[in-house]
Amino acid sequence: MQPLHHRINPKSFVITLRQIAKYLKIKPERILNWEKWYNVLWVHIQGLGGYFISYRQLEQWIAACSTLIRFCPNLQALNSLWQSILQEAYRYTEAAFSRLNAIFQQRLSVLKLRT
Repeated sequence: MQPLHHRINPKSFVITLRQIAKYLKIKPERILNWEKWYNVLWVHIQGLGGYFISYRQLEQWIAACSTLIRFCPNLQALNSLWQSILQEAYRYTEAAFSRLNAIFQQRLSVLKLRT
């Protein structure tokens, strides 16, 4: 079973200053600098210093997981992917995990009908 960070490349995410500010619920002007690191975004916020944001908290990560689920070719691949997601479930918001679960259930139904 391959970990999700081997299947999803956060370096390919298009992340904007506005998205980061919206996620942090601050004005964009307060962000002095930000960088994409291997597992996290590092954001320098005026008056607060450095702050880390997990990619798994961003909409791009959830969208990438959704795409992986939707295009699983068979039950074995789907179950393997879902196990990878379950191992990291604690890193997702409840709403994001619910969305992923709904997409998983939908794809599972489709693949079961084919067998």
